[in-house]
Amino acid sequence: MVEIAPPAGTKFDPHHHQAISVVPAEQEPNTVVTVLQKGYSIADRVLRPALVTVTAPK
Repeated sequence: MVEIAPPAGTKFDPHHHQAISVVPAEQEPNTVVTVLQKGYSIADRVLRPALVTVTAPK
């Protein structure tokens, strides 16, 4: 089992991440700000996506 816990600044990937909230930020749009809950995958199959907060488009 592999953890899905993207570091801040990672590009949002809808296949591995689930956006819970959107916040205004100076970073690039659609990048991960915080991880609220880690996700997990087994053999390239996502069991649970990581729940993340992402930056809003400008």
